[in-house]
Amino acid sequence: MAPRSGRGKSNKAKADKKKKEEKVVPSVLDITIITPYESQVILKGISTDKILDVKKLLASNVETCHLTNYSLSHEVRGQRLNDRVEVVTLKPCLLRMVEEDYTEESQAVAHLRRLLDIVACTTRFSKSRNSRLPPSSESCAKKNGSRPHQPSPNSAALSDGAATAAADNRSGPRATSSPVSSAVSPSLDMAAIHPTPKLSEFYDFFSFSHLTPPILNLRKCERKEGDKRDGDYFEIQIKICNGKLIQVVASVKGFYTLGKQFFQSNSLVDLLQNLSRAFANAYESLMKAFVEHNKFGNLPYGFRVNTWLVPPSVAESPSNFPCLPAEDENWGGNGGGQGRDGERDLRPWATEFAILARLPCKTEEERVVRDRKAFLLHNQFVDAVGSIRRLIDSNLHTQDTINVQKGAILHEDRVGDLSITVKRDTVDASLKSEVPIKGNQLSGTSTAEVAQRNLLKGVTADESVVVHDTSSLGTVIVRHCGYTAVVKVVGDVTEKFGTQDIEIEDQPDGGANSLNINSLRLVLQKSFSAESARGDQSPLCNLDNSEALRSLVRRVIKQSIAKLELEPTASERSIRWELGSCWVQHLQKQETPTDTKSTRSGDDIETEHAVKGLGKQFKFLKKRENRPNLVGSNNEANEDDNGPCSMNVGTNGRQQSNGELNCEMELKKLISEESFLRLKETGTGLHSKAVDELMKMTYKYYDDIALPKLVTDFGSLELSPVDGRTLTDFMHLRGLQMRSLGRVVELAEKLPHIQSLCIHEMVTRAFKHVLKGVIASVDYLSDLSAAIASSLNFLFGCCEMEDDQSLNEDHILRLQWLRTFLGRRFGWYLKDEFLHLRKISILRGLCHKVGLELVPRDYDMECPNPFTRDDIVSMVPVCKHVGCTSADGRTLLESSKIALDKGKLEDAVNYGTKALARMIAVCGPYHRTTASAYSLLAVVLYHTGDFNQATIYQQKALDINERELGLDHPDTMKSYGDLSVFYYRLQHIELALKYVNRALFLLHFTCGLSHPNTAATYINVAMMEEGMGNVHLSLRYLHEALKCNQRLLGGDHIQTAASYHAIAIALSLMEAYSLSVQHEQTTLKILQAKLGLEDLRTQDAAAWLEYFESKALEQQEAARNGTPKPDASIASKGHLSVSDLLDYISPGQDSKRSEAHRKQRRAKVVYT
Repeated sequence: MAPRSGRGKSNKAKADKKKKEEKVVPSVLDITIITPYESQVILKGISTDKILDVKKLLASNVETCHLTNYSLSHEVRGQRLNDRVEVVTLKPCLLRMVEEDYTEESQAVAHLRRLLDIVACTTRFSKSRNSRLPPSSESCAKKNGSRPHQPSPNSAALSDGAATAAADNRSGPRATSSPVSSAVSPSLDMAAIHPTPKLSEFYDFFSFSHLTPPILNLRKCERKEGDKRDGDYFEIQIKICNGKLIQVVASVKGFYTLGKQFFQSNSLVDLLQNLSRAFANAYESLMKAFVEHNKFGNLPYGFRVNTWLVPPSVAESPSNFPCLPAEDENWGGNGGGQGRDGERDLRPWATEFAILARLPCKTEEERVVRDRKAFLLHNQFVDAVGSIRRLIDSNLHTQDTINVQKGAILHEDRVGDLSITVKRDTVDASLKSEVPIKGNQLSGTSTAEVAQRNLLKGVTADESVVVHDTSSLGTVIVRHCGYTAVVKVVGDVTEKFGTQDIEIEDQPDGGANSLNINSLRLVLQKSFSAESARGDQSPLCNLDNSEALRSLVRRVIKQSIAKLELEPTASERSIRWELGSCWVQHLQKQETPTDTKSTRSGDDIETEHAVKGLGKQFKFLKKRENRPNLVGSNNEANEDDNGPCSMNVGTNGRQQSNGELNCEMELKKLISEESFLRLKETGTGLHSKAVDELMKMTYKYYDDIALPKLVTDFGSLELSPVDGRTLTDFMHLRGLQMRSLGRVVELAEKLPHIQSLCIHEMVTRAFKHVLKGVIASVDYLSDLSAAIASSLNFLFGCCEMEDDQSLNEDHILRLQWLRTFLGRRFGWYLKDEFLHLRKISILRGLCHKVGLELVPRDYDMECPNPFTRDDIVSMVPVCKHVGCTSADGRTLLESSKIALDKGKLEDAVNYGTKALARMIAVCGPYHRTTASAYSLLAVVLYHTGDFNQATIYQQKALDINERELGLDHPDTMKSYGDLSVFYYRLQHIELALKYVNRALFLLHFTCGLSHPNTAATYINVAMMEEGMGNVHLSLRYLHEALKCNQRLLGGDHIQTAASYHAIAIALSLMEAYSLSVQHEQTTLKILQAKLGLEDLRTQDAAAWLEYFESKALEQQEAARNGTPKPDASIASKGHLSVSDLLDYISPGQDSKRSEAHRKQRRAKVVYT
């Protein structure tokens, strides 16, 4: 046995190591690179970077972006450093780029692809010079007396008042009579100070069309055998900017010219620069433009078509769909992912998923190893949708499948452990949305049984809940072009697998080229051209926007109305497993024995839970800061003791009755012993309840606690959804069903922006059912684009035509169906809100849900037919599966957010750093969840005053989000907004304005101008305009933001206080100190009421008020005495921290605040 002292020493060493790890904070790292040209490039990295990250930084640097085939060497570590080497271990941090031979032809092709990727910004993203306006649009606009291409989607009404009144007489359930038409009224919108954004300008942010393209055309051709030398791969014909053709050969040693003069270089850019001064000038101008666009680099790396609006270059030739270089298979590109060729279809999936569920997971270290393997295996499984999509395409609308009954199974197959079922969708827009993917739901079990299983899964959930549920993990559903494919792992598990482990190959490029689901698109224009060339005729052929297609839409809607009216009003309620997990967390918080609020009366508690918008929930917010938090809680709950769901829950020390023993025995039959013990250890007493009783209690928690708490957090801006996707994510994370949107509208009566989002999401989901029904009813693929365009015209087109009775009847039918659908599905009755909905926002959400890619054009929604066949470019698969990341990482992220909210910056940095390390270890450095960790840590570091490092982290997050999530995803929008604030703090104000305006542009098409996030962005724009000296313009933005916050959140909201404070600062720049005093007094009054006197923000406001009052007195004294105006330089400093302000006012006075508090009181610019 080892000596006791040895054990003690070992334990102490482990404790010291753990303590040291907790104190490690990432830092900015200067990485010096010696280029092949013997010049030096200094990269701004971070201490967590590896060689792989350095290569990514080099690919984004204007001096090295064109170099692809090189290795990095170090004077101590030697040649060809491995991609996994940590940069922080290199002493000195100086690396040399060493050009390597092109040992494979694919390396030479990749080099050309990168060059094409760099110059793509000059040609691929510019608006078409022949921007077309559909003939029907202009004529209809003139007929209606309206202007074509109405710039503001907010002013585009979906219906006219007369038709609305007519539809009011139709039958439809009236679930609620609460008036919420004001929630979507344009009167809530802020004034658009800048020109209204247009969809046609979506890609302008990335376009350098004003520059001369360095390369006009590049074509690969094979060399003749007689001319081919040893080491030659292929020949390239390059047409450069001045029209000159240059013949180049790609070889092992690089690239060389053909002709009289022989030049050779490892880099094609270097070769062309030596050959042509015109190319050199054009390329230099492009690099200069990149630097002016963002002096920190941010050179685009591998743009992908991953947004519902295709690039303008695609819109010019939709039938060919010219891919961007990164995804162009002609240049070795692809849409990412693994297993596109089906090479992994025969993998022993069942055995490997079973092994994953058995891997040790007691400690965090074990879970990191297990979660990484689960992430890699699940990613490979999901990537198989590429081959599944090809299977669907092979059956799409062929002559054999046209006669197949709608809803019937079209194809069943078993490939190894994979069971694949493809069926044709039904033509029924009234069908209920399918329950989210759970493996046990596809085996014919009833809704009640599924709800029971999900509840038990939730209340017994731990960090391994996703990995242990192999049935859900091994299920993927793919919906595409009117067909649905279900892929399940059903193979037999190999015996004696318990002692085995699984080896999974790592992702190439660190996961930077993950699957872009949009790359699996079906180009509809190509299909139309192909079928026309073959002579395949359909009954609807050449009837674009015809009466036949419109009749098809009418038929689908009428059938839907008939079926909806026959549906019973009551239906079985489903349960998401996340609801059970949140319920347990809520009950655990109630069981705190030191809770002093238990003496409150039940009536008070009931009143506080009846939250509707902005009520007493701020008491919860204030109290939550002083209560012990359950670290890792993804969804905080109200913290009173005896809420409506806590009756009879808990242990009181009495002896168990026979009934409780029977309940426990019943429960043990349904869950494992380990799960039962875990439930018992929660201390909630749920283990002694009967299953039926648990179900009733869960529903009560759902209705009385979970939904009101959601609205409470919306009101406090703890959660701030900007579109349907974020709203869905927030609700699903808390186990809430989207069928409750109608109830959320009722509860949010004082939050019009939340009501508006919910109404828009309900309408979007309703439109989705119509569109899916129409798509399923189309027999010929060549008719799909025209049928979709006709459906969109029916749903979005204006029907305000006095002399067209059919259009008015269509609108009445549309409104009747919509009211019936919303009443049955969401329990909410539509009134005149339909008049003011944002059509572009609904169109965007509809494209995401159905999988449409459209031409980026300014659609005239005031016309009966805004869309044509040519606008519908392609359809992409909609893939649904369980997300597999790191539960521990998500817990750490949540802990970092909580610490930041409480002003505990050291803890926030600690948790955020650990979360980032965990996400990188499990998901890799370029995954979307890693981007979330980068983004949060950037915000935390910003509040500590480390603006440089915050900028680096946020730039990483933006690059990942643009590539992985899309150019208009909410996370991408947030990265733009946060990055602009960081640039502003670094005094790069012009750059900050460029990025904040991009965020504002994208917000316009998601939540519009009546949203707190848009108001916060207005405040940020104002502060940046102040920095540019445009104080009067700044005040316009600030007043609009103030009015918006007052209307949406109330005059006593913290966000409204931020608006008052920003206006006070702006007024001080104009030396209007008396007005500054008035606004800051209002700020202080709100903060004192909401946050208390001890909150740092309240103390900030008090210090600012003291300063403004002193300056106002000085100004009055100067006016009386006729002396020169006092120096107002303090105001020009913008947001000062309290400590800096006190030093300015009383430089000789010692501050009584600690250094930690000084850091916490740094000024905060409002975040979007």
